[in-house]
Amino acid sequence: MVNDQSHFVETAQRLNRIRLARALAILSPLKRDLLRLIPLLFHFHRVGYPGYNGPLTPSGIFNYQASESEYSACSTLGLVPPNLHLVNHPAIEGIYSMGSMASFGQNPKSDVDLWLVHDRLLSPNECRLLEEKSALISQWFEQYGLEVNIYLVHPEQFIKSSDSDEEFQTSIGLEHSGSAQHWLLLEEFYRSQICLAGKTVAWWPDAKRSEELLFLGDVSQIPASEYFGASLWQLYKGLNKPHKALLKVLLLEAYASQYPNTCLVSGKVWQRTMEGDFSAENDAYFLLYESIESYLLAQDDLRRLDIVRRCFYLKCGLRLSEKNQAKDWRYHKLSMLVENWKWSNSLLQTLDHCEDWHCGQLQWFNEQLNELMLGSYQTLLQFASTQKLSKSLKLSELGLLTRKLHTYFSSDIQQIISLNRLWSDSVCEADLTIIYSKNSQEYCLYRCKPAPRNFIGQRAVYRSKSKAKLMAWACLNGVANDATAWYEFSEGKRKSSSLSKASKRLVTFFEHADLRVSKMDFCQPWRYKKLVFLLNFNHDPTGLWQGQEIMVDYMNANIFSLGREQKNMLESIDIICLNSWGEWHCHHYEGEFGLLDALCFITAGIRRGAGDIAIEVISCSTKLKSQFERTVGNLMQRAIRLSLQVSSSATLVYPLKVSGIEYGLFFNSKGMVYQNLNDTKGLFQQLTKKKLLELPRPDLGNEPFSKVPEVIQDFAARGAIQYFLRQNEQELDVFILNESNELDHYQQSGIDIDELVSKVSHHHAFEEFKASQQRFNLPQFFRLIRVDGRLRALPFGISVDEVDFEF
Repeated sequence: MVNDQSHFVETAQRLNRIRLARALAILSPLKRDLLRLIPLLFHFHRVGYPGYNGPLTPSGIFNYQASESEYSACSTLGLVPPNLHLVNHPAIEGIYSMGSMASFGQNPKSDVDLWLVHDRLLSPNECRLLEEKSALISQWFEQYGLEVNIYLVHPEQFIKSSDSDEEFQTSIGLEHSGSAQHWLLLEEFYRSQICLAGKTVAWWPDAKRSEELLFLGDVSQIPASEYFGASLWQLYKGLNKPHKALLKVLLLEAYASQYPNTCLVSGKVWQRTMEGDFSAENDAYFLLYESIESYLLAQDDLRRLDIVRRCFYLKCGLRLSEKNQAKDWRYHKLSMLVENWKWSNSLLQTLDHCEDWHCGQLQWFNEQLNELMLGSYQTLLQFASTQKLSKSLKLSELGLLTRKLHTYFSSDIQQIISLNRLWSDSVCEADLTIIYSKNSQEYCLYRCKPAPRNFIGQRAVYRSKSKAKLMAWACLNGVANDATAWYEFSEGKRKSSSLSKASKRLVTFFEHADLRVSKMDFCQPWRYKKLVFLLNFNHDPTGLWQGQEIMVDYMNANIFSLGREQKNMLESIDIICLNSWGEWHCHHYEGEFGLLDALCFITAGIRRGAGDIAIEVISCSTKLKSQFERTVGNLMQRAIRLSLQVSSSATLVYPLKVSGIEYGLFFNSKGMVYQNLNDTKGLFQQLTKKKLLELPRPDLGNEPFSKVPEVIQDFAARGAIQYFLRQNEQELDVFILNESNELDHYQQSGIDIDELVSKVSHHHAFEEFKASQQRFNLPQFFRLIRVDGRLRALPFGISVDEVDFEF
């Protein structure tokens, strides 16, 4: 048995040396030196070295000795070579890379993910100092163009966290999966890890603990309950790198299809290594692809397999169609694969020039990736639905992940989905043409001038029922810029100057948009951050108006009720809005009540925005441009002020004349409604004198909001399911608002808040999914508690330290 163990160690170390050599071979000379310096910087903690953050930071790596190449790297980077010294009690058991490094998946743009496994006896403060040092070292690497992500790992993090009260997990973030995946994360580490310094990882089957080895846990039996959280995490990662995430989520689907006798990639790598196979075929990323290929061929699913092959090829970063492509250790194997796939030379060249893809190609590829990822997620959801949610999956992190995914995979047709540029450096177009299709009753966007011959073989790059949404999509995603010329096919072909002017204004507005979203933002109801109003974009009655604009200003005339005919010159209004969840929406209103309906729609989100809302008004009218922008801008600012001034006990009324009829705009704590004032003469007379009137809040009778805490009224948001929970001595008070703000209230005994949240989350994650199109619209949970005598709603499961973290 001892001989077997030593043979396993020698075999693992040999594979490690080969992987490290492959990693270095792919890197540039400078990045090789940077990689070599990583262990040295953590072993020697000294003033003048990158990452030094004071004398108390723990240092030293188990059995580490700097090599000549590492001393040489110090000289190259201008660091004084360290003096030899022994560390009696090293703080770090080892530093390991994981992921695509030294695999088929490593390309020139790949980042480096490192696990720093620290001594189990380090205090929380010492771990904090090590995290600070890691962040400083990552910043230092950035100036050389190398992205290094360093994660601190407790040596018992995987063994204990699933069945122990000890908490080792890092909170979920942009690069860390938190509690979303556990054993599946360790399996990925085992199959891809490279030891840069420290203990050899004992990752073979039936490995045991040893003082000389690092054993993090046994992955042979991954629980089915973990697949749900892991698939959510991969979808989340897919928002930035969908081609990479698709491979990961399809591997999960292949794993699930074999459950409980799953053949893990880490097991395949070890088996081939023990057979003496150190070739390019015994590579973690290649075996990942091979596992997916076998699964899809067994299903005869050639369509998905074709997209998977493209993703794998693009992830490798080799360009086989280019003669000067360096022929590294992967080249010949990848060439054989492409030959077996029978790809045409044109497809190969298209993939090799992915940086030059235009928005139409990107849109098509994004659609394919999203469709495949959602299909895999649904398969994994059905697989996991018979299980309980993983014990290690924090419900607060489940809520964050699903809310973030809902902002991207929403079925809301008003939402403007961002275009993932993937590898394209620029997607800007010189000419864009809008054509209205009477057959499909939608607007289509083309990348050309409106000459008929230009449309031969062209496919619309975007389609929408809303013309404003189509333009907003182009401006938001960089398809249009200041120099883009817009054209419209309507009755005849013409260059539309109003389209081009509106586009320029939108481009500027989008460029200054703050798209950062914090964890706290996702745990609270959405609110407006930016609002753009496009006036008369679809229909413009001012072109037929015979009046003089200067007289409108001179007489201070009302453009919503103009002239003897008292005509409303605002025929259509489009609202483009950014909310605090990072979602862009476009809403269209037209006709006599368009302006009033638009005001009703936005007031609820305005009230929650607390006045911190950027507003832009863009008039697309032939005439009265300045009058429209000034009048509507002032009206919206007034609506914001009134929305913030109202209370639960009072209603503010403001008069507005539209098409010859005087309407009262009634603002209260729920929003705004409008009413014809001609029948209420007393109120009308007071309004004509004061222009604003405060009324006592009328008796609400059986209206449900009259019997709920006021804080719930402030948090109510359409489109979100919200649970407000108040723990009393004997029972739990439960208030529920659904997506339409319909209220339900009940009291439940014999259950605490954590248990209720778990049950409701499981129901919405698995059972409700089958009946709903809102795939990721899981409820938000709030605790109702008194703070300084005032009832407040606090998001469930988020600590004070995390509220501003970007997510």
